Formats: sequence, structure tokens, C-alpha cells
Amino acid sequence: MKFVPHGERPAWRERALDAATGADLPSLIELLIETGEKQRLADVIRRVPDAALERVSHYATEPAAEALESTSPELAARLWRAQGFRIVDAKKSKYYAVALSNFARAKRCYERAGLVAEWEATVRRALTCHYRKIGFISGFKAVVAGRHSDVEPSFLDRAKARWEGRYGRNTP
Repeated sequence: MKFVPHGERPAWRERALDAATGADLPSLIELLIETGEKQRLADVIRRVPDAALERVSHYATEPAAEALESTSPELAARLWRAQGFRIVDAKKSKYYAVALSNFARAKRCYERAGLVAEWEATVRRALTCHYRKIGFISGFKAVVAGRHSDVEPSFLDRAKARWEGRYGRNTP
């Protein structure tokens, strides 16, 4: 775009964005976020099935979800949900806390958009497909009940609590 005359830039921008429509989904999402094309991003996410969103890395879907939360909460909810299921379906137990945070954000977005039935479908899928993942399910039930906190205590806070539990409050 540096070499395009100022008067022709809007037309060239439109042509470039139209040409990028055929690109792979992660690249297209990144381009639309970078160029500030929230409406085009929303249109792309609207057309993509949930299964395809679950195959896209969080490096692409997380910024997209954050960009769409205020304008299109129903689409942001789909992106947060896809990130959560991507982690849980892949059995990445190390990242279950991140998945729970994603599901909590999906729940808030679904509620904001008035799509409670979509959230309930998400809950049914998680409970039926992942009921054996005890480390995940207990946290997921807390998310469903509204007791999940996105903010985990810091290492120092956890260490202090452990120390107080072992040695009492009045230790040096």
C-alpha cells in the first residue's frame, strides 16, 4: 500500500481484502483483525462451522473473540467455546484452567447475546463427552453454576495459604 497513490488506496484496499477471502482461516482472521475490519471478521466467523473453528489455533481465535465481544457477543461466544473444546477434546489437562476460563467467557457472551439455549447445548456436550475428565468436569460445573473465577491466585498467595495451613498464622 506504500506505493499506491493516496486517492486509489480505498479501492486497492477493497481489492486486497477481497483477494484474501480465499486464504486459510487463521491468516484471514489475522488480516481482518490487523486491518480493523470487524464487520468482515464477523461475516467470516458467521459462515464458518463450529468444527472448523475448533481446529484453528488460539493465536488466531483469541484476538478475534476479544475484538468481537462488544459488537457481536454471539460470535465471540462461539470462538471462546471453540477454544475451550479444542483444549478439552485434545486432552490437554495441563491447560484445563485455560479451557474453563474460555468457557466462562463463552457463557457470559451467550448470556449477553440472549442465547441461553446455545450455552445449554455447550453444557450438554461437555458433560456427555467429557464426563470422565474429573479435573475438568468439577471446574466446568463451577462455571455452569457461576462460581468460576477467571483470576487464579498468584503463586505467592497460594504459598502463603499453604504456609498458614501448615504452621499457623503467627510464624516468622
